Amino acid sequence: MKRIIITLFALVGLVFAGCHKESITSIDTNGTFGSPHGSVNTPLWSVDTNYDYSSSMTAVVEVELSLTYSQAANNWHVDSSDMVGAFCGDKCVGVAKPTPNLFFVYIIAPEVGNTEPITLRYYSSVLKNIFYSDVSFPFVNGGQQGTVNQPLRPQFRTEE
Repeated sequence: MKRIIITLFALVGLVFAGCHKESITSIDTNGTFGSPHGSVNTPLWSVDTNYDYSSSMTAVVEVELSLTYSQAANNWHVDSSDMVGAFCGDKCVGVAKPTPNLFFVYIIAPEVGNTEPITLRYYSSVLKNIFYSDVSFPFVNGGQQGTVNQPLRPQFRTEE
């Protein structure tokens, strides 16, 4: 009888221990917020200032993490410290801060001969994490991805 009572108390203790409010500080790759929270410092993304000004394109990007992570709608927002970076391979070819909820990314031409597609990364200062876009596009001189009325809305995920 003593064993049954001790077992019942142990089970009740486990149930209550599992019913705490989850700390919403980061996102796991399964689409839920969880622990440990992100610990990524603000990245030092920058564009080489010595480039051909006559060869560029733009991207108008809207970040909406709730497209990928359903809990983001209540616990995340675009912050003025957030950034979207455009990359050709590992080289940063454009960086933008939000204005106010859209990111206007000015993308410089990749190095001559580099035909890798442009990919996007998003840094959330609220979640202290970097997210990677599910879309890529070729560099097209004078081209544009997205508009103010119909911004590019990629899904962003943490690196798996």
